[in-house]
Amino acid sequence: MITTRSLEKLAVAGNVEAQFRMGYRLAYCRNKLNRSPDWAMRYWKLAAMSGNGRAQFYLATCYDFGSGTRRSHRSAVKWYRKAAKNGHSVAQYNLAICLRRGDGIKRNMREAVHWLRKSAADRNSDAQRDLGYWFHEGIGVARNPSTAFKWYRLAALQGDAIAQFNLGLCFLHGDGVHQNLRYARLWLRKAANQKHRCAIGVLKQLDTR
Repeated sequence: MITTRSLEKLAVAGNVEAQFRMGYRLAYCRNKLNRSPDWAMRYWKLAAMSGNGRAQFYLATCYDFGSGTRRSHRSAVKWYRKAAKNGHSVAQYNLAICLRRGDGIKRNMREAVHWLRKSAADRNSDAQRDLGYWFHEGIGVARNPSTAFKWYRLAALQGDAIAQFNLGLCFLHGDGVHQNLRYARLWLRKAANQKHRCAIGVLKQLDTR
């Protein structure tokens, strides 16, 4: 494995991948005493300005959470958008959430749905779960329980506890799918096994019937 000193030399010389990796080491070094959020951000910014999608995403998180710099939702959205356009699925998801809430920018549900769909199509379970919820509740899209069920199922199959709970409720109430108590229990149990409190509560209610 390349040493930090060698990596730093490459980064200073302008190697974009080295700049990204140097930033990552400074941000997440096992020895917390050697971590330096501000220098991590500087290296990520260099790589981000050269078009590195991963660096653009991590730079966005620096602005989003105020790590190594002053918190700025506007700057976070700027870099999330650049990373999203580079195909970074988590950046696409985060951008969708920012657009829905109006963090640092004007609220735009149409664009939010666009990026959430992109992220969900790239198998991001958070995006799949949320897209299911948006379709279930009619948030930014026409309400469609069947489509909601589809996205809940995809996220649930990846182990998302909230999606598993929502999928269980769909089977329990026949919401977007034919009612099936056996499958309802199955998915509620999966969510309960991940300590999902509501799933545990619903299962207890079912057991007392």
